[in-house]
This record gives sequence, C-alpha cells and structure tokens, in this order.
Amino acid sequence: MKSWLTPEKILRLFFYRSDVFALQQESGAYFPVKRPINIFDIIDHLEGRITVGAYCIGLDNKVKWCCVDIDGEETEEDLKRMRYTGSIIYDLFPDFMRMLEFSGRRGYHIWIFFKEPTNATLAKSIVKARLNKAGLNRFEVYPKQTELNEGRKYGNLVKIPLAKHRVSGKRSEIIKYDKELESL
Repeated sequence: MKSWLTPEKILRLFFYRSDVFALQQESGAYFPVKRPINIFDIIDHLEGRITVGAYCIGLDNKVKWCCVDIDGEETEEDLKRMRYTGSIIYDLFPDFMRMLEFSGRRGYHIWIFFKEPTNATLAKSIVKARLNKAGLNRFEVYPKQTELNEGRKYGNLVKIPLAKHRVSGKRSEIIKYDKELESL
C-alpha cells in the first residue's frame, strides 16, 4: 500500500456517498451493501479480503471525482498501449488532482478529483470535452449518468484503488498521482 493512501484518506477521497457501497463477487459482479462504509471495510479491501466499489454520484447529484475507464484485452501488448493512452489522458487534466491506476485486470483508470463536490452534469461535461478535443472520446466516463431517480437509486460504481480484482486475482496498482492528493 502507498503509505500516503491510508484507509482514512481512501474514505475521504472516494466516498462522497457513504450510505451505500458495493462488494465485488468472485464472478466479477458487484452488489450493493446498504449501510455506511467504515474504516474496517477499507482495511479488509486493502488486505485483499474483500473488493470494494464506490458509487460515483451522491444523493444531491454531485460528485467528488470522475473516472475514465480504459479497458481492452489482457495481452501484454494491449496493456502497454492502454497504459500509454492512460498517461495521455492523465496529462489532459493538469489543473485537477488526478491519479492513474492499473485496474488489476484489463485496463486503467484515470481518476480526476474535484476540490469540492461538483454537479455531476458539469463534472462529466468537463471530462468529456477534454477527451473529445484530444480525440479520445471512445472511453467510458464515470459517472455514466448525471442524476439519480426512483429507478436509478445508486448509479454506477468504480472499484476503488489498491484492490484485489476478484476475477484476475491481480492487485490494482497506482502508476502516478498528483502529490497534492497526499495533503488532503
């Protein structure tokens, strides 16, 4: 574990919505856990006993982060290409705190953090606009939706860093990050 990315910091960075989180099953599917996440859940996640996902969007339709998900084949060549692309996307956001992470299976996550909870529509628009301008608009951006409703009470989730992927058995790994994240 990166010494700066403590369980407490993980809770602060990734869990804007604290009333529900998700657990990855051995099949790779996620199921909601309808209770507040706690420090012991994060410790279990870091130690590989469970794998936790964080829901992007809060009950107020705001987000603390967006995540660009680059997935491909699990070949060495494809993973190298995706890592290169991930670095390019990472560099599109120098005015934001960000993190590039190997997801533990077949791709990379580029996390873009906001200093304050931000309207999900605005946050997603910022990320999509920069990807479009760079010709990299083929990748998934989380949150996928910009508001919750009666039929969509949780929205999408992303597996948080430093996890053991339940399907591949590999651990996710932080490739690079803004040092400013250390002081949050």
